[in-house]
Amino acid sequence: MFCTGECHMNTNRELLWRVYSQVYDIVMASFLPYQILTERVAASLSPSPGSRILDAGCGTGHLLHYLLRWRSDLEAVGIDFSTAMLNRARAKSKDSRRITWRKVNLNYPLPFSDGEFDAIACVNVLYAVDEPLFLLQELRRVLREGGRLVLVTPIYRPKMGSIFGEHVQQLKERNPKAWPVILLGQIIRLAPSLVVFVAANRSIQKDRSFHFFKEDQLYRMLLESGFRTSPLERVYGDQAWLAVGEKGTKPIL
Repeated sequence: MFCTGECHMNTNRELLWRVYSQVYDIVMASFLPYQILTERVAASLSPSPGSRILDAGCGTGHLLHYLLRWRSDLEAVGIDFSTAMLNRARAKSKDSRRITWRKVNLNYPLPFSDGEFDAIACVNVLYAVDEPLFLLQELRRVLREGGRLVLVTPIYRPKMGSIFGEHVQQLKERNPKAWPVILLGQIIRLAPSLVVFVAANRSIQKDRSFHFFKEDQLYRMLLESGFRTSPLERVYGDQAWLAVGEKGTKPIL
């Protein structure tokens, strides 16, 4: 049977994302590196008025909700293979008619036409698919000529401690006097969720079927998939790569 991307769910992965979904928003809502990353991705997408945006691996929908608060003239589609993540995304957007949520397995051809989207975000997703190059090729296919892909994916051997360190540093800069009290309050309030969050991330890092890229590996893969790309940047506590790829021959600004 031909799969359109809405079947063949890996049950072990589904269980992992179901557990992760229970704490993801709780932790990330207070996590400054994540907020900074979301702002950076949104700005890098640089959508024009009326643009059609795809979030490939949208999780609980945080990026698209942020984008539509920032730019109400956009049309967005969020896809993910986790039912639990999508349920949370939908629950947060009951009144939004500009976001379409779809369950799609990114290991298979995307159920979209060629050139259907003006811009695509793919944040912390590439590492989890079976064939990263295939997904990049599919993202390029559904992107219009001159359209932009903003990709974020963990570096080789990422360290969570560095990300938490950036959170503390940002707290210090934003609240020079009160940061210890704020941090202590966050730890107390988030402690149960943080335990699950850290355990889920450790499980991800130990899973040998996941892909964590060195800079030259990721850069070559982007070129091989047909994207013109700017130099990669380290973001998210220096533990993730940010790449901006473009379909076509125009220079990236």
